[in-house]
Amino acid sequence: MSSLKQKFLIIKLSSIGDIVHALPFLRTLRKNHPDAYIAWVIEESFQDLIKWNPDLDEVIPIRTKYWRKNLNIKSWNEICQIRKLFKKRQFDWTFDLQGLIKTGVISRMSGAPNRVGFHRNNCREKINTWFNNNQSKYLSSGSHIVDRCLSQLSALGDFHPQTEFTISIRAEDEHTSEAFMMENSKLTEKPIAGINPGAGFPTKLWSIERYAQFADRLTEELGFSILLTWGPGEEDLVRNISNSMKQQSWIAPATSIAESIGLYKKLSLFVGSDSGPFHICWALGIPTVSVWGPTDPDRNGAYSNKHEAVFHKLNCSFCWKRQCPLGTTECMDKVTVQNMFEATKKLASEHIKVITSSQHSTH
Repeated sequence: MSSLKQKFLIIKLSSIGDIVHALPFLRTLRKNHPDAYIAWVIEESFQDLIKWNPDLDEVIPIRTKYWRKNLNIKSWNEICQIRKLFKKRQFDWTFDLQGLIKTGVISRMSGAPNRVGFHRNNCREKINTWFNNNQSKYLSSGSHIVDRCLSQLSALGDFHPQTEFTISIRAEDEHTSEAFMMENSKLTEKPIAGINPGAGFPTKLWSIERYAQFADRLTEELGFSILLTWGPGEEDLVRNISNSMKQQSWIAPATSIAESIGLYKKLSLFVGSDSGPFHICWALGIPTVSVWGPTDPDRNGAYSNKHEAVFHKLNCSFCWKRQCPLGTTECMDKVTVQNMFEATKKLASEHIKVITSSQHSTH
């Protein structure tokens, strides 16, 4: 691939998992165009994920969620400032890695003569194709989103894919986790299993009681310390799990996204559902076990071999609905504590080397 000094704009606004899935695209673009100017436009609240990425020349935070809820002169002025910035940068190419109407509008607003998006049948909102003048080839519904993102690079010619997930934070973002570990030294006496029960969809939630039972088994039978992690609005959820456990557990402190990354780096194992923390952890190389219901692990799961996806396949599985059309949570309820425990034993035997003597029965 040519190394001409061109200006590229990546458009991937949200959310955490989607941004993580786009990281190999950035790594590949930089590897194949080492001298290019590469910028990324992202929702302001998620910028910590890429703000210190060495492959980026610029991060452009925007507030589309705020703009949609607050149609006023302040919002309009912010939009005008973004347009001026785009005009000043004079991007040659945009890559719309989200496939939404709003990201298509941003692509067109950039003024770039070459605007790449997904094939119409791979777009979440098909009108997106009206705004881009290059489309990647169609990939089947079961193809992983990482591969879909990488496919857009074919617009630039042949390329050598780099399936690396670079997540960088500053030294000061490690301070919260380091202080927490010092204050809770007993937690660090054993390998730490992080459990994050939260999720963006109500249909992705596994029961509090099962998380508590599962966490007790991780402690009693596999010798882990349990760290319950949480995001905005989820603290009561983890406290309920902690109160339902027989064994000791620790509750993580409140953190920013960058600080949470510092905390996750201390883990030997992560357990949760299809959520932002799950995607951060497998991208960091942490062994993960996840429970799935409405979303498809083959498309949105870990792009890693240090992972076990647990699900119970139903006729209606992978419906992608925030609320179950049938009014049940059967797809998640069918996954038992034993299912999750067996998957964790398998993963631990293959990928977790720091094992206490109480775990000898797993090998």
